Amino acid sequence: MLRSVLGAVAVATALSLTPAAAEAAPVRPAYAKPSTDPLDGLTVHPEWGSIIGTSGVLKRGCHRYAFTYAIVPPDGIWAIEVFISGPGFKHLAASAFLDGFDPKTGSGRYKLCRVTTRPGRFKIEAKVSVDDGSGHIVEGRLPADRYRLRAPRR
Repeated sequence: MLRSVLGAVAVATALSLTPAAAEAAPVRPAYAKPSTDPLDGLTVHPEWGSIIGTSGVLKRGCHRYAFTYAIVPPDGIWAIEVFISGPGFKHLAASAFLDGFDPKTGSGRYKLCRVTTRPGRFKIEAKVSVDDGSGHIVEGRLPADRYRLRAPRR
């Protein structure tokens, strides 16, 4: 009897020190690739500004295409990372702007080559990072914009 009581106490103690399965974080299967999307899990902050792609023609060859941005970041040193995705939402181009080097409102350009993409719907997104000066970094994203680059007329 003493042995069964001690065994029960040992099992109860071990169970109380082990996190319950319901409290544990979900387990990602070993075959699942971790997300490489820098925007995953970031909150959208429309109050931080906007980024807008420009519709037009996806020209033959390699050409530069424009977008505009305007930000009102929280206090601190800011940086913007811009990501352009094409048909099928395949990442195609990126750009960046930094506090002290770039204005809070302006335009940017990215380069696309017709051989690596096709006409269709494009999406432009931006990640905003702000360092308050004491090493505390706040990150968020601007609302995405969708626009179209169509094929040239024949």
